[in-house]
Amino acid sequence: MKGASAARNLIYKVLGTPINPRRDFLKTTFKCLLLLSLLTIPISLLLNKHTALFSSILSRYQMYKRSADGPAKFQKALPRNDPLRLSMIYPGNYHFILDDTELCRSIHPYLVLIVPVAPGNWIARDAIRRTWGNETLIQGELIQTVFLLGVPKNSSNIKVLQRKVRTENRLYHDLIQSDFIDSYHNLTIKTMVMMDWLASRCPKVPYAMKIDSDMFLNVENLVSMLKTPGTPTTIYMTGRLKYESPVVREKNSQWYVSEDSYRENKFPTHLVGMGYVFSLDMPRRLMEISKRVTPFYVEDAYIGVCMKTLGIDFTPPPERFHFRLYMYEFDYCHLAKSICAILQTPDQLINYWTSLKGPGPAC
Repeated sequence: MKGASAARNLIYKVLGTPINPRRDFLKTTFKCLLLLSLLTIPISLLLNKHTALFSSILSRYQMYKRSADGPAKFQKALPRNDPLRLSMIYPGNYHFILDDTELCRSIHPYLVLIVPVAPGNWIARDAIRRTWGNETLIQGELIQTVFLLGVPKNSSNIKVLQRKVRTENRLYHDLIQSDFIDSYHNLTIKTMVMMDWLASRCPKVPYAMKIDSDMFLNVENLVSMLKTPGTPTTIYMTGRLKYESPVVREKNSQWYVSEDSYRENKFPTHLVGMGYVFSLDMPRRLMEISKRVTPFYVEDAYIGVCMKTLGIDFTPPPERFHFRLYMYEFDYCHLAKSICAILQTPDQLINYWTSLKGPGPAC
């Protein structure tokens, strides 16, 4: 026994500590637990700081998903600059509640004219159907016009308006309706929903034009421009260019954009939202890049920011006067040479259209 004890003492002197694996394991475990507890303190403080925000967003998102009236009712209750409301720009948040047109199903046109319009503005839709929306075959190419609607903003007569919309669609089958609130501040949502519909429904159509409901459109001139040799068939977007317009920071303005949404003081070059033409590869590109671009309410400028982020330039029109601003008085030669112009009333559109189709001076 004394010999064994002497041997152990010799080993201790050489190694400095006794050999004890269980003790070493316990020491390592203790150190790990101590380190974990130290890390838990700042993590818990961070979580406590943001728990209210996370809970609020989560509960509101659950409200949105469970809302019996869809996203529209929930979105209306959110403050204008609410982060969740801004995130609702993406078209995947919405569903089409009216979409029985045969466009791009049994009918495959050369050009789709898609008109964003308020649900209650059936007078404008009727005027378009009686004028340029009735142009279906130009230079041997099939043209089709559809109208894009959200849901009415005024909840007091929403059921009445919705019945009228459905009755109108049963007659014409040219309405597309999604479940976002149709309002001025939701034009960016409306535009991205339009892009989503075109990308999913009409990817093989050569061209489309987004055109407002208060516009005169010379479809003949539009088709002539598109059929001109050298007109791009992909990565193409043209209209009236607006160069580096200042960003409005006045909160009372309908064009207000916060610095959180867009930090630069000027917008990049973009197309005026009254009407622009594009190849049908562009909707998919814009939808994808919009996931990386903070949304804001000026829809034409937002498309410009998306295009800049994509690294794609707009194509200037052959002539600047092809895309005119306001036309207060009838001018036969101006309209005969134009592609589109902003008008004031549906009656003005019908009168200008009738006059242009009649005899006129040599231009």
